[in-house]
Amino acid sequence: MSKADILVVNDNCDELRLLSRYLHQQGFYVRQAMDGEMAILATETRLPDLIVIQISLSFPDGYQVCEHLKANPLTKEVPLIFLANFDAPASSATSFQLGAVDYLTKPYDLEEIGTRIYYQLNLKKQWLKLQQENQILKGKLDLFESSHQFAHDTTEQVYLLNCAIAATHNGLVVADALQKNYPIIYANPGFEKMTGYTNQEVIGRNCRFLQGNDTEQVGIEEMRQAILEKRECCVTVRNYRRDGKLFWNEISLSPVFNSQGEITHYIGIQTDVSQRKLAEEELERSKSAVKQMNRDLYRLNQELRRLANLDGLTGVGNRRCFDEYLQQEWGRAKREDIPLSLILGDIDYFKKYNDAYGHVEGDDCLKSVAQAILNCARRPADLVARWGGEEFAVILPHTNSVGAMTVARSIREEIEALRISHRNSSVSDYVTMSLGVATVVPISEHSSEILKITADKALFLAKNAGRNQVIALAPTLEA
Repeated sequence: MSKADILVVNDNCDELRLLSRYLHQQGFYVRQAMDGEMAILATETRLPDLIVIQISLSFPDGYQVCEHLKANPLTKEVPLIFLANFDAPASSATSFQLGAVDYLTKPYDLEEIGTRIYYQLNLKKQWLKLQQENQILKGKLDLFESSHQFAHDTTEQVYLLNCAIAATHNGLVVADALQKNYPIIYANPGFEKMTGYTNQEVIGRNCRFLQGNDTEQVGIEEMRQAILEKRECCVTVRNYRRDGKLFWNEISLSPVFNSQGEITHYIGIQTDVSQRKLAEEELERSKSAVKQMNRDLYRLNQELRRLANLDGLTGVGNRRCFDEYLQQEWGRAKREDIPLSLILGDIDYFKKYNDAYGHVEGDDCLKSVAQAILNCARRPADLVARWGGEEFAVILPHTNSVGAMTVARSIREEIEALRISHRNSSVSDYVTMSLGVATVVPISEHSSEILKITADKALFLAKNAGRNQVIALAPTLEA
């Protein structure tokens, strides 16, 4: 169970990383998806043992993903645990109606999530075990009913039964379980036709002779185990005809008990399933090719998603990435009543730098500056993005004004320490940066635009005050 495949779906990077790390530490194999489309593709590519999914995803949301998977016969049995925000307790009824097996609301307790996952996996294991036991019981009931109807058979009926056994194309052999090596004591004509061996050639021999030297097979080991456990089994193995040609043999092996509960015989019904096996192998190859294509598409989708959010020159986030992340963190800061800070930085006299050194050197300068900023914004939740041209932005979640000023000052010092020569700068012999800082605890009456406007005003003041410095402003949030 500890090696179970768990798919975690959450569009919140922090929660996704935290839960995935915890489940990995518990010994699970963890896969991740950040939206509903990725969750559906990942599930259909390789069935997980269980899915932990956030309800409040962007389209499709968690409910829609659940409906899609439950409508697909291949994925409908995968159990889902919903994770919901604390303000949506009424959604639990909807979750169970859609087919979810459990429902949790914020704040999440990792140990509780782990315990519930173990519980659901154990339920699934027990359900599968019951299914197998039901199949075995059904087979035994059928055998009992079949044997009961022959209790009062006439000689004519027994004769007809013997004729039916002799006429069937399936092979039927009876082995003596009371003798050493379980010798064959009866083989019907169907067995002779299937294998090419005559009845005289097989009587007294163990059925293992059909396997030749090809004895290392899973099906053979399953038969050995079934004999040890005194139970029936149905397996498919590779056998060889008298002329040496391979054929796939489906063997249904059943023990016969006496009144003392001892096994006296084994009855083996054998079916040549070579054509079916070839068709299954061809189908499996087709499925494998489709799965590989889905995996390739999945990787391509992830790469496209990554590229769509990166600035091609500097490797930091682009404007689209910045806008999406700012909206996400603005909403989170507003819900949790925590501060959110934004730093806007502009390389001083960069146009003059390009004029003096050329655009190739200018591109190298931008790359170095971007790396310097990354060195200062090191937390996983911090985002560095290229705002445009020579401007950069840093989003600092859960960071007050003091922390934001500390990061901004370290950025200014890190860039100055690069010692990139700038002979046309009016403030230094080296490349420098002016930075504006804004910090706010969001309220519902405002949007994230106020944070950008305030940081931009602070940057403007820093440039007017002589450049190569940091200025912070507090946004005005009157309702």
